[in-house]
Amino acid sequence: MEIDSLSIILLILIILFTFLSIRDAPSPDVHPLLLTSQSDCAKVRNPGETAIYRASSSAHGMPLMTSPDKSIKIISDLFENGKKLGTDCLGFKDVNGFHWESYQQVSERVVKFGTGLIKSTELTPKSSNMFGIFMNSRPEWVIADLVASHYSLITVAIPSIPLRLNDVINQINLTQIGVIVVSNDTLPIIFSAAPSCTSLKHIILTESSISSDQSDKAKALDLTLTTFKKVEELGSQSKLDFVLAEPEETATIVFSSGTTSGEPIGVELTHENLVADVAGILSTIPNAQKITPSDKHLSFLPLAYMFERIAVLALLYSGASIAFYSGNLSTVLKEAEEVKPTIFTSTPRFLIRFHETIRQTYGSHLLFERGYAYKLKHLRRGKLVTNSIWDMLVFNKIKEEFGGQVRVIITGAGPISQTILDFLRMTVGCQVIQVYGLTQCSGAVTTNAFFDYQPADKSGCDSHTGGPIPCNEIKLINYEEKGYTVEDKPNPRGEICVRGPNVMKGYYKRPEQTAQAIDAEGWLHTSDIGMILPNGTLKIIDRKLPIKRQKAEEF
Repeated sequence: MEIDSLSIILLILIILFTFLSIRDAPSPDVHPLLLTSQSDCAKVRNPGETAIYRASSSAHGMPLMTSPDKSIKIISDLFENGKKLGTDCLGFKDVNGFHWESYQQVSERVVKFGTGLIKSTELTPKSSNMFGIFMNSRPEWVIADLVASHYSLITVAIPSIPLRLNDVINQINLTQIGVIVVSNDTLPIIFSAAPSCTSLKHIILTESSISSDQSDKAKALDLTLTTFKKVEELGSQSKLDFVLAEPEETATIVFSSGTTSGEPIGVELTHENLVADVAGILSTIPNAQKITPSDKHLSFLPLAYMFERIAVLALLYSGASIAFYSGNLSTVLKEAEEVKPTIFTSTPRFLIRFHETIRQTYGSHLLFERGYAYKLKHLRRGKLVTNSIWDMLVFNKIKEEFGGQVRVIITGAGPISQTILDFLRMTVGCQVIQVYGLTQCSGAVTTNAFFDYQPADKSGCDSHTGGPIPCNEIKLINYEEKGYTVEDKPNPRGEICVRGPNVMKGYYKRPEQTAQAIDAEGWLHTSDIGMILPNGTLKIIDRKLPIKRQKAEEF
């Protein structure tokens, strides 16, 4: 049989095309074998429990991580480390755009405000004195928090978006705070709460001026009302030396946003707790992805909740820059175009809405669908493609929605589907990390590994929350009331328990509830139901009792 020259040419072209396709096929971002075992599993277990799971970097026989390095003991150490590395520290927006304060400027404000705060109030270092912070996230929130650790005071983080006045009253009365830092948005709530809060004496307003109406109301309630700026001016006259806290001392009281009773409860966290959680989070980041002083973050989540607060502390330790949004959720992405963040934290709800908006805008476009199918095929093979023809034609435009520079999106404080995670990875072209955590554990317990794009099930819809971070260990115990046991097939299921230096000191002034939550061996019983997957990652599947959350602004 003769073969004509045209057939020979076609055959050569097919062979050449196949060779080039194989040669140019992108390799996985990380070797698949590294993702098959993401936890170190103990060799023995107790009846009714799984084995204990740890991060491989703090495997059994090794101590759990307590600090990013030996010199870091308390929250102020985190900031002081960042001051050696970074330039721009905290950013804020006014009518002329975003402005930045350097690490040195922020450090000077900490001294001034700390000195003025102590001189103008009854607060005394090393006396378990507390003061409240009740406002949206902004530079003054961070400065007030840093003052507490530099001068051995304790902050009470009151969420700025509650709908029930009684919650604010109860939180002030429980902690007996005499001083509270507020903004114009939250000052009216404090005026309403004040008649029921006999301990409250001093209000510090972050805005630079006080209206005559605000001054009259404060006088009528027998409250001292001054501005943050005035306190700093008082502190600049003669500065007090730092009075540093000890690692085991309480750093903050944080009110959990969701409980089974529906009543917020005060979680008492120490410096050691927060430093350990920061260390655990940072250690999960590969060297090529480490946070550096060149990184920027746009913060719009409440600092009164630990998910954002622990992220900000990690960024401060690394010398990164943190800009705070203007307070309007509808303009967050518009402000991202100005800030151009490289790191973006969010709750699932915000990301789900972004997904819906992009789908509505691009979903019916042929180029989008073709490019999405191409990138999903490679993502399932372990490769996040960010420089294809489809990125140039479609996805780079979507990436600009986040400012064009985002390299990591971190999501937590609620479940998110694998579909949304994959969508963000492919359209924004960055790593998307899901965190499972609790206020009681200082923010984070487990986190996805970088470059792990695999779903938790064959359908490709369910996600997992990764393995334990190196500062804690986890296990499951039977919860037979709902039929969950560690003997379940194909994977063990049960209540998630956590132990480690990031686990809270206890519930403030609630010894009985603390004893119910933390057992004699130091295990925190979370009331979350989880499943351990074969690769050692955790999937959240249920709750022992439903959480009754306060309805709040939809982040």
